[in-house]
Amino acid sequence: VLMVITLGVCILIRRLVVVPILKCNESIKAGKPFPVVGADELQVMAETYNKVYQENKEAQELIRHKAEHDALTDLLNRGSFEKLLDIYEKGNAPFALIIVDVDCFKSVNDTHGHAVGDETLKKVAALLYTAFRSIDHVFRIGGDEFAVIMVEMTSDLSYTIQEKVDAINQTLAQVDDGLPKASLSVGVAFSDRPNPTGTIFQDADQALYYQKKHGKTGCSFYKK
Repeated sequence: VLMVITLGVCILIRRLVVVPILKCNESIKAGKPFPVVGADELQVMAETYNKVYQENKEAQELIRHKAEHDALTDLLNRGSFEKLLDIYEKGNAPFALIIVDVDCFKSVNDTHGHAVGDETLKKVAALLYTAFRSIDHVFRIGGDEFAVIMVEMTSDLSYTIQEKVDAINQTLAQVDDGLPKASLSVGVAFSDRPNPTGTIFQDADQALYYQKKHGKTGCSFYKK
């Protein structure tokens, strides 16, 4: 009888204490929440740990988001742009780099104030984010400068970018939302471009400069 009782106690201890502790140890190694199993005390401990774990996870995600995104527009920021551009430049997949500048933005701030200027930047950001695909990357890289890395994109599909830019400029020309008219100048370079003169950023910037010099409000593609 004593042996049966002892065996039963051992089985109970293993089931309620040892196995749950082993599972918790596995969860720690895997970076996962604790399973809420075992004795009541262990279940309370697991629930408390899981609450702290979730709070820390949310805090880390918030910190990471702030580090990677622009505070005003919530687009990816300059640091994220530089990291992702470097990755795509080193890869083999074709892509387009699109550099965007808001025309005469200084006059918007000077005439209507910085609050209206900020709302205009938010509007541009939202239009860019909506116009491009979920697999593309949209950034705010400076005050009134934006960029897009359009993945799996070759130069023979340049018309799709032109159509997107034209549609955005048509929307920005409307004033039904209380914001002043605005427009974008855009420069584009493709990873498969012939005869590059510099990096893809330099060539896209060269195309942007050409557009700004020749009437603004539109899209130019790098050509050598």
